[in-house]
Amino acid sequence: MKWTPELRDFIQEHLNDDTAGLLLAAQRYQGIDVPFAVEQIEARKRLKGKLPEWYENVELVMGGRVPAEQCSSEVTARYKRSILEGESLCDMTGGMGVDFWYMSEGMKRSIYTERNEELCEVARHNFQVLKDERHPEAEVRCGDGRELPIPSVDIIYLDPARRAGDGSRVYAMEDCEPNIVEWQDELLRHTKMLLVKLSPMVDITDVLRKLKGVTDVHIVGVRNECKEILVQAHAVGDSLYAGCVKVHCVDFWADRQMEYIFESSEETHRVNITSLGVRGFLYEPDVTLMKAQAFSSLCQRFPVYQLDVETHLMTSDEFVADFPGRIFEVEEMIPFSSKVMKRLKKEIPQANIATRNFVMTAEELQKRSGIKVGGEVYLFGAKVKDVGQMLLKCRKKVVPSHP
Repeated sequence: MKWTPELRDFIQEHLNDDTAGLLLAAQRYQGIDVPFAVEQIEARKRLKGKLPEWYENVELVMGGRVPAEQCSSEVTARYKRSILEGESLCDMTGGMGVDFWYMSEGMKRSIYTERNEELCEVARHNFQVLKDERHPEAEVRCGDGRELPIPSVDIIYLDPARRAGDGSRVYAMEDCEPNIVEWQDELLRHTKMLLVKLSPMVDITDVLRKLKGVTDVHIVGVRNECKEILVQAHAVGDSLYAGCVKVHCVDFWADRQMEYIFESSEETHRVNITSLGVRGFLYEPDVTLMKAQAFSSLCQRFPVYQLDVETHLMTSDEFVADFPGRIFEVEEMIPFSSKVMKRLKKEIPQANIATRNFVMTAEELQKRSGIKVGGEVYLFGAKVKDVGQMLLKCRKKVVPSHP
């Protein structure tokens, strides 16, 4: 990696240029590695929103388009640091080093491990650029973590690669690299806490069945989009912890943080199902709670009723302002039929459409009805217990602490 002031300035000067045009005109820029510069420009564009601190630092080198796409955002990396307990950290899958850097703040010892030599070189450069009194001198190890000695530290962190050899995405733990299911016993012998980042598409029930010593699962979202699943495992003495798992649902919005915590045992209770149809208010759980399938817990904690067993929308007569999700006022309940579809566009020319346990997808409902997408009206297609397929015309309830 030949990082020079000239290359840095070139990247900043052409940050908003068409990169295809830059590559075609590469011969015009003598002394500049244009393909590398273009890769840096494209990586920076990907990071502008999710990693603003690094984007603004012109001296930092980005690890390339794929590492930039796969790395954590600043807000999710900071969240990881908030759940760590201990004074020493080893990141066994360092990548671009974003998680490592934020998690190492306040540590006495931090070890970055990465098998890609180019990423190790980038990491060494960036850690020197970022160096301050809050971070220890980073120990950079270049090699496969499964072949290098495993250090004894308070926290071991892994973010297994979720791409197969052909470049396709994979989600199951056994298909990722490294295979944490096979490696977990050895790792837990060297640490007090094992923290693993998994795809938001992973089956949490499968994770809890295959990983040992799990104490906490964190489902992390940003603006109602699930971004990652974090699994904490602990070894207690000579045995692995096998108690009730605590589930943390966290969603970060521009001006607030939603957090909902429940014990896995709470989901053994029955979900409260409405017996009187849809009431005056409709509730859509935050995406992190949907992923956690926290439906029984929600019905136990809040005076709400689910519309049907597989219809994960809730309703109530009284307004529940602190419900963790979007809240709507129900304006009209329309029994679904082919006749209704024919006149729906005329009565509701524009709406935001969603479906839950419905006879068609939201896209199909929008296409067949001809309703224009957008506006202030929300139209939910849903199955309601003892009523059947319904269309629920709603408007969002404006609550200062809600999205």
